[in-house]
Amino acid sequence: MFMECKKACIYTFAGSLLAEVEVLDGNKEAIELIIKEEDIWNISGETMIEFYDGKQGLVTCKCRISGMTKLVDQTAYRATCKVVKMVSENERRQALKVRIEQPVTIETTEDSGLIMHIHAEIKDISLGGVGFESKESLNEDQSFSFLINTSYGLLRLKGSVLWKKEFTDDKEELCYRYGAQFLEMTPHQESMIKKFTLSERLKKQ
Repeated sequence: MFMECKKACIYTFAGSLLAEVEVLDGNKEAIELIIKEEDIWNISGETMIEFYDGKQGLVTCKCRISGMTKLVDQTAYRATCKVVKMVSENERRQALKVRIEQPVTIETTEDSGLIMHIHAEIKDISLGGVGFESKESLNEDQSFSFLINTSYGLLRLKGSVLWKKEFTDDKEELCYRYGAQFLEMTPHQESMIKKFTLSERLKKQ
């Protein structure tokens, strides 16, 4: 299944990182994993696993883990991983959402054609889109762009508002929470977001 895969990350179905593991015999039907002893207590039954394969790139699967065996003279366990199904692109984008807090300036165009810059704070991000909060009101389907600071450099992304909800902050001021999808992503942008979300997850271990 995986010809050049040496590592993987195990997640809950809600997208929380459980463990970073070593992959053995990734090209077999029953994949062998090496899991650190401190992580095995969080892992049982079916989970989401993101494999990092040299040929296929990032591949996310629903897997069943069994047969935990302690390795002699090591603080690690060997386990058997059976792929239940490959996860669809839409499911994968939702599963790999990571929570962050990063102030950004959003650039958008008003109906009059005037370019507007508004302050916002990103609250979560995934390969499919971004969630953010702002005191400024945007319309559903309104397009925008913003510059995000990743661990691998600055990246400008385009998006479109899918939904918005009103709420009041600690100062009782009216604010808006937005959910947006990314538009016109290049392979480079997708790669940067994949690496950024992974690095943010690893920070939260």
